[in-house]
Amino acid sequence: MATNPKPVFEDIAPWPETAGANPRATIGHNEPPLEERIPAEFLEALIGERADFMVKLDDLLGKVNPDPEKPSDLGSVHRAKCDSEENLGKCGSLVKTLRAAEQLVEGVHVRIKKPYLDAGRAVDAEKNAYLARIAAGKRRVQQMMDDYANEQLKKRREQEAKDAEDAAKLAVLARENNLEAALPPAPAPAARPEPVRSDFGATVSFGTEHVSTVTDYAKAFKKVKDNAKVREAIDAAIQKLVKDAKGKIEIPGVEIAERAKTSAR
Repeated sequence: MATNPKPVFEDIAPWPETAGANPRATIGHNEPPLEERIPAEFLEALIGERADFMVKLDDLLGKVNPDPEKPSDLGSVHRAKCDSEENLGKCGSLVKTLRAAEQLVEGVHVRIKKPYLDAGRAVDAEKNAYLARIAAGKRRVQQMMDDYANEQLKKRREQEAKDAEDAAKLAVLARENNLEAALPPAPAPAARPEPVRSDFGATVSFGTEHVSTVTDYAKAFKKVKDNAKVREAIDAAIQKLVKDAKGKIEIPGVEIAERAKTSAR
């Protein structure tokens, strides 16, 4: 026996404010919090790679302090000086040692982070799947609402234009017949439509926005050339051109200078 299809808007009820807690959500509550567990795991892994890692780090950088620029004791980097080629070589050795320390930390980071990263990605994937489904449905309904609102806006604007045209014609006739005093007052600006309220507590308000489509970038640039974000983008694009050309390029309005830098291996 055939059944009638369900109405489109059947059972549209408010989302429940609260719901019972899922007992599975508390699994693992007896483990130490991540902010305690991760530092301990990280330090254990560092020492597992090199037993004297922390001692060596303090020798190089000074005793650990919340402000890395102000160690409680000075280390090699604070005693270093570079005023001769001999000391330049010593500085290079120091940088090489620090780079080795960086590589050790980076390696431990990858190893320790991986299970958390994989778990985070799995959680994100679930979240994204649910949100994508919700967003698709919301976009569909929002588009219908916006299409309806735009159709109503179009009708209002057409009516306003017709009213203005009729008023202009009436004013011409009034002047031709010396009846300006009999003209009705100009209509007040059209008020924004009243919000629509549903039986379930939703309120839909009407508004407008202005959107742009750039059709000539050269002309449009004149309006935004002093914008800080635009200048940052220009600086980055110019620097890439200069770097790719290894300085062998001329760009009007750009000064290109050669600058020394060192690299320790």
